[in-house]
Amino acid sequence: MSQSINVYHVARNGVHVYVRAIGLANMKNAQMLDAFLRAEMRTQVDIICVDLSACTGMDSTFMGLMVGTSGQLATSGGKLVVINPTDAGHRLLGMLGVTEVIPVVSGCDLPELEFVALEAGVSQSQLARMEVIQRAHQSLAAINEANRTKFAAFLVALEADLGRHGATPPKTPLTD
Repeated sequence: MSQSINVYHVARNGVHVYVRAIGLANMKNAQMLDAFLRAEMRTQVDIICVDLSACTGMDSTFMGLMVGTSGQLATSGGKLVVINPTDAGHRLLGMLGVTEVIPVVSGCDLPELEFVALEAGVSQSQLARMEVIQRAHQSLAAINEANRTKFAAFLVALEADLGRHGATPPKTPLTD
């Protein structure tokens, strides 16, 4: 029985960053991608292109991470674009309103670049993982009222869990 591979391959070409999600893109590997994207955005980045052609599934944490990253990038005049999602992936992006705030384009070819597998690096704490999940869901809740309602109880519970772990979470859009 073969084990499924869930990784991100990344490349950079000047001020453009490329990410290929391979396998599942979810809360288990979102922290690694978040750390990479945050580090890249500390340098000059105009475009982050996320290729979902090999993505077999994604969860709300991954989608929220894309929304949050897109918003952060927009503050410096940059843009995040999702390309080549599968039909199922495109439906998922639409269900949570991600397509309302991030351009999604099909039929794109990436430039010939040398992609490398994103390494997990140092194991991060449960607290850090919970903070990534919280930020991702806050980003989704900010898209529309349906998401705000859908994730309200989850965000309240997550904020309580973060408090028990000694974190001082940022004010959520639900408590403004």
